Amino acid sequence: MALPRRTLFIVLGSIVGLIVLIGLCIPLFLDADSFRNRIESTLSTSLGRKVTLGKLDLSVFSGSLVAENTSLADDPAFSTQPFMTVSKVKIGIEMIPLIISREIRITGFSLDSPKINLIRAANGTWNYSTIGSAQKNAPTKDSSSIIPNLTVGHVTVTNGQLTVGALPAPGKPATPQHTYDKLELDAKDFSFAKSFPFTASTNLPNGGTVSLSGNAGPIDAKDASLSPFSAHLVVKHLDPLAAGFVDSTAGVTGTIDDIDVQATWNGRQLHVANLLIDTPKLTLVRENKPTNGATAPPAPNNNDMLTTLTADRLQIKNGTLKVTSPGQSIPAVYQQLNAEVTNLSPTATSPFKLSAQIPGGGSLTGDGTGGPINQANAAATPLNAHVAITHLDLATSGIVAPDAGIGGIADIDLKALSDGKNLNANISSKIQGLRIAKNGSPSAKPVDLQLSVAQNMQSLAGQIQKGVINIGGAIINIAGTYQTTGATTALNLKVSSDGTSIDALEAFLPSVGVHLPSGSRLQGGTLTTSLNVTGTGANPIISGPIRLNNTNLAGFDLGSKLGPLSSLAGIKSGSGTAIQSLSANINVNAGNVRTDNVSVIVPSIGSATGSGTISATGALNYNTVLKLTGIAGAVGKAGSAAGGAGGIAGQLMGMIPGGAAGGAAGGVVGNIAGSALRNGIPVQIGGTTSNPTFTPNMNGLASSAAGAAVKGAAKPSGTQTDPLSNAIGGLFKPH
Repeated sequence: MALPRRTLFIVLGSIVGLIVLIGLCIPLFLDADSFRNRIESTLSTSLGRKVTLGKLDLSVFSGSLVAENTSLADDPAFSTQPFMTVSKVKIGIEMIPLIISREIRITGFSLDSPKINLIRAANGTWNYSTIGSAQKNAPTKDSSSIIPNLTVGHVTVTNGQLTVGALPAPGKPATPQHTYDKLELDAKDFSFAKSFPFTASTNLPNGGTVSLSGNAGPIDAKDASLSPFSAHLVVKHLDPLAAGFVDSTAGVTGTIDDIDVQATWNGRQLHVANLLIDTPKLTLVRENKPTNGATAPPAPNNNDMLTTLTADRLQIKNGTLKVTSPGQSIPAVYQQLNAEVTNLSPTATSPFKLSAQIPGGGSLTGDGTGGPINQANAAATPLNAHVAITHLDLATSGIVAPDAGIGGIADIDLKALSDGKNLNANISSKIQGLRIAKNGSPSAKPVDLQLSVAQNMQSLAGQIQKGVINIGGAIINIAGTYQTTGATTALNLKVSSDGTSIDALEAFLPSVGVHLPSGSRLQGGTLTTSLNVTGTGANPIISGPIRLNNTNLAGFDLGSKLGPLSSLAGIKSGSGTAIQSLSANINVNAGNVRTDNVSVIVPSIGSATGSGTISATGALNYNTVLKLTGIAGAVGKAGSAAGGAGGIAGQLMGMIPGGAAGGAAGGVVGNIAGSALRNGIPVQIGGTTSNPTFTPNMNGLASSAAGAAVKGAAKPSGTQTDPLSNAIGGLFKPH
């Protein structure tokens, strides 16, 4: 039994050896390169592009023809460079028909390290669109017998490289190309005439990957880009900017952990059953630049799949969005961003809902409808939304100009309606600790704000049609316009209040930079004002008249601050200062305040007029003229004007350095001093808003009185000075 078994092994081994020998000898008797022209011609006819094969070699054991340095021409409307070059192509063939009848029956293609160039024209068409367009013409009998309808059992691509670029529109700069490597493709039962299954994958720039699986075909005979497919797309670690998914001008950077899409394209419309964007971490830079005219949303176009997009459900899950506006060094960070859009359509509105954690620990929820999406300008997408925001930190949210000095914690209810061109919004807000001025401090009272705003979405020009600030029942009205350009928002607003209760406003005053003397507060009375707010949001300029009536500055005794003038005028000390009226024209710029035409009436003291400034740090610099009620009364008494004035003048002279002789000379200069006193005493106000100082300018008063005395005593002619003039001049001369 052993001998026959051994004989069998020998026979089988001989047969195998013979087969190997025949396989090695076939290439010696069969010139594979002789088929090159026929294959090139047939492939060129089927693909509608010039195919150039390198020298063909026959590999019997792999059952394939091998060609080096193969290329496929591009559509000449796009480029004169090859659409694809391949370092090595293996053309799978049936060996028996080749050996017996020299008939080529292709079973597959294997492309090793191909380099493919995809180019998109400005009108949306691709350079691969015309591949296979020759299939609409009847193939020749010869080509049909060699490659019937170019149906092959298996097509593979390994270690490929895909470069994607775009032709610029006329007058526009060229866009950068993007390259994806490690391209792998596997397609079974490939045919131009029917659907076939496929899988594909590639690496993205910056470490991302894409994998795709599904079915494609039949290939559209006129435009390959319209060929239908259904696919499952998975993207990992996508950098949208590096991958070329967004343009650099969009201001979007960052990464997306995962994208999962189920999509179908029928050649006319792209339908997404479900799209999930998981854990995006993106930064958005807002330029806030006006645009020239309205940008109409693009009409659905077969050459641009996204313009035809419909979707059952789009989701964003667990996102992080950093928003940076011009002039804002620290971005506003929105976390735990979740959003959902259903029934998306390129021609109709779609419902949406969203939520997020906002800067400062607050939250945002919103819902409504939006669309159709304007892909050319997302801000021009029609919108009908309701948004509720709680605990919004105004200083860090990015909503207001970052250097405006505005702060506070706000709860906001926003209703917005936009047709893509004009936005109308109604805003209700309750703000705790509001600070408006850079040198202000948080308001102790909450502020209720109601705004009706209309804004042009292209020009970024807006109008506050109605604005009402309610502070404990005190009403302040706002109206006017604004214009945003980059980091600057130009203002032209009117802020007015008529007879508003000062008691309601008092706790709010520090927020606008009004600081009262330490330990004092305003009680009672009313405020009337009509202010113009111009300049920019970051540096507003406030100007206009203000008037306070019948208020009391509790905790501040102005009489005691006047020093000797207080006892001179018989002013009694008290716990506060009653103000009958205070009016002025103010100008606030960069925190510095200038007040002109100041007029104050304090019944217990007198009246004062003047002007001056308050620096951004609170330093006071005022020059006023004070008319003391007690002095004016003494000077003006009938029959005792000269004597009263002389006595008062004597006391005033005692306040002047070296002026002790004033008492003895009172009777002489009484009339002159009385005239000066009736015109008021110059008082300089210095110190700070929290601790003001009042300094009578007695030297100024003396100089004024001396000048008047000299003028009155001068002789009509001659130059000799009267001895009385010399005496008065010496008396009032500063020492």
